[in-house]
Amino acid sequence: MTSRQFLIVVAAVQGVLLIALIILIILNRWVRLRRRAKVHPRRVALDAVMQRWTLNQAGAADVLRGLARLPVPLAIDALVTWSARVAGERWQELSHALEHQWWARVVRANSRSARWWKRLESARFLSVAATSHDIGRVLRLLRDRHPAVQIAAATTLERVVSPVLVTAALDQLPFLGPTVQAYYASVLKRARPAVLRHLQQLFRRLNDPRLPRIIEFAGRLQEPVLREPFTTLATHADPEVRTQVARALGRFPHAESVAALGFLVQDEAWPIRAQATRSLGMIADPATLPLVRDALRDVEWWVRLRAGLALTRFGGAGRNVLLEAEVSAHAEARDMARLVLGLSPQALAEYAA
Repeated sequence: MTSRQFLIVVAAVQGVLLIALIILIILNRWVRLRRRAKVHPRRVALDAVMQRWTLNQAGAADVLRGLARLPVPLAIDALVTWSARVAGERWQELSHALEHQWWARVVRANSRSARWWKRLESARFLSVAATSHDIGRVLRLLRDRHPAVQIAAATTLERVVSPVLVTAALDQLPFLGPTVQAYYASVLKRARPAVLRHLQQLFRRLNDPRLPRIIEFAGRLQEPVLREPFTTLATHADPEVRTQVARALGRFPHAESVAALGFLVQDEAWPIRAQATRSLGMIADPATLPLVRDALRDVEWWVRLRAGLALTRFGGAGRNVLLEAEVSAHAEARDMARLVLGLSPQALAEYAA
């Protein structure tokens, strides 16, 4: 076989494969459209039944029949959609009725699946249909290694009141990524009593390496009862703990918060000074203006930036300090004042947040 013939054969094979790929794409699209056309009337019928059920014009048995006619993923999607529209007690009635459905038992069993998307499906279902019998499954999903499963499982805490689940979520918290951690904070706000009790216990473990992450999370809750533990930890030996305390105290305007920040703004570690200066700006107590003005002359650029932005929160008095610094003999403070005074209101609102 000559090289020309070989190239012709290769080109022919590639052409056949390309045609086969196009046919496969067309067939896949046709199958999906056909399946969607077949399922769509069932989804419309389920929405109608759910609407009547919310108005007490249909029973839970009618809803269960409508759900059973749909593919499992679509049934779960419908449950997630409607869970936000139905009152809690009435939805609990449906959740208990779902325990006896064969497809729901299969979804629950998928909490042990080796495939993460099956575990995600189980977590999404339990987030709207979990009962007290599902605590063990939710506990397993909260400790899952996949972030999507963790987020879906955390949503269950809004519906199932369980100190065990809250404790597990908080224990897992330091090992989560920032996005998942932020979502946990929004979910756990709705389980405040159990969360606060466990957090106060965790704050007492002064040598726990997870303490900085726990403080970071607790600051997001903005719960006044946590202010006192924060101020107590302002003298902790770990610089990372003090950094997180300095960052969190800005959300707790109080005389003791101001006193703790006045101590932290003079810390030997510049990240702590920077966060303390930022928090002083958030509280904007006129008595702390000299501290922030001194931070504008700090040896570290980041601290000076935080001080300049913090001064903008003190209103006219803070602006006057910046104007004075703009013509002062201190070169670093002068440059930072010019930088901050040159920012637009939109930029200030973003950077000073």
